[in-house]
Amino acid sequence: MIKLCLLQLPVPRAAVPAQLVHGLLQTGLAVADGADVRPRARIMPAERLLLSFDGFARGADDPPGYVAPYTPTASWLAALTPRRRAARALDVGTGNGIQALLAARHSEHVVATDVNPRALVYTEINAALNGLANVETRLGSLFEPAAGERFDLITCNAPYVVSPESKWQYRDGGLPADELSQRVVEEAAVVLEEDGFAALLVSWVAESEEQPDVRVEQWLEGNGCDAWVLELMGADPLDHAAGWNEHLSHDPAQYGAALDDWLAYFARLGIGWICEGAVLLHRRTGGDHAIRIDSAEPDDVERAGAQIERAFAAHAHLARLDGREALLRSTVALAQKVRVDQMLEPGADEPDTRLVLEEGTHVEYELDPDVAEVVKGLNGHRTLGSAIERVVRTFELNKREAAELRRDTLSEAEDLLALGIAELRET
Repeated sequence: MIKLCLLQLPVPRAAVPAQLVHGLLQTGLAVADGADVRPRARIMPAERLLLSFDGFARGADDPPGYVAPYTPTASWLAALTPRRRAARALDVGTGNGIQALLAARHSEHVVATDVNPRALVYTEINAALNGLANVETRLGSLFEPAAGERFDLITCNAPYVVSPESKWQYRDGGLPADELSQRVVEEAAVVLEEDGFAALLVSWVAESEEQPDVRVEQWLEGNGCDAWVLELMGADPLDHAAGWNEHLSHDPAQYGAALDDWLAYFARLGIGWICEGAVLLHRRTGGDHAIRIDSAEPDDVERAGAQIERAFAAHAHLARLDGREALLRSTVALAQKVRVDQMLEPGADEPDTRLVLEEGTHVEYELDPDVAEVVKGLNGHRTLGSAIERVVRTFELNKREAAELRRDTLSEAEDLLALGIAELRET
């Protein structure tokens, strides 16, 4: 099985159980070749699932409809998707179906769309391989196959690469610059149910590195959702082009020609910086909606669903408050998987305090020394205001010092809540 399905090596037909041979031949995952069975696809484990796809990539020789394996971007999206129970989920640009299968574990019904018919066949095979009967495939571009429907969860790892090419359906969106990503973000917000979540991997472009996020902020304005943008990668046009054409690097002439084409394309469009990352949405009625943009290290991202739900719960709570000062009446505590690091530098009067979230995006946050004293008192039973008053009494702060502490604590508490480092507790 390892030789045949994982390493894509032919094996003698007599060495494979007859029932398995029948299944592989019927699905087209393998073909009979004389006395051997020869694989046409790979099957590998990913996220405690079995996943079939088009096998080892051959670079420029891969066909336009190549169905890719479990890629790093797929793992980022899997980690950044909230996993609470959902009635209806939608996976847009499903590819081999991995996001649809993951959603099927906690959703009653999943719709998976793709413009590539072969991708949908792989998705159906993979659903059957894993005994999942609640995945429905639909052929078409992006959200079109689900027009008029609404969903509690939306995932999308569509072909978001900013490129002048339309070589591969899984990579190249075929629209100018970042227009495909814009469509994904704007249309996801429209079909999201109240209290629903969307996790979308997209790209966005900018004229320069100094203002990289103007466009993605414009996509999010007034869409009825709180939004959290996580920039996972940023690059100038040359680095971006070099990375996505690395499969040509064995041929300097071909590699150079591709880089020239890509750079000329970016120059025509006035693109000086390209970001790749995740846009996370939570639809919520009432109050102002938050748009937050942070960066995250791709290699650090793992199972961030709980962190994301805490962050969006905080946005909803803050929107309901009558002014910022009302947060003082809220009960705040550090999340369960937060580590507190204190370091005393040589010659320093007091240690630096840093909070490290040991899950999700593994974000780190350095506290103001005075606010750190307040955070020590956040035990999940005390309100933020009472924790501040405790510090005021303990250190006998005057009115000016107490006001500064209250202002600094409110500012940092909002950050800690929005990053999922802290959470709101019932009083």
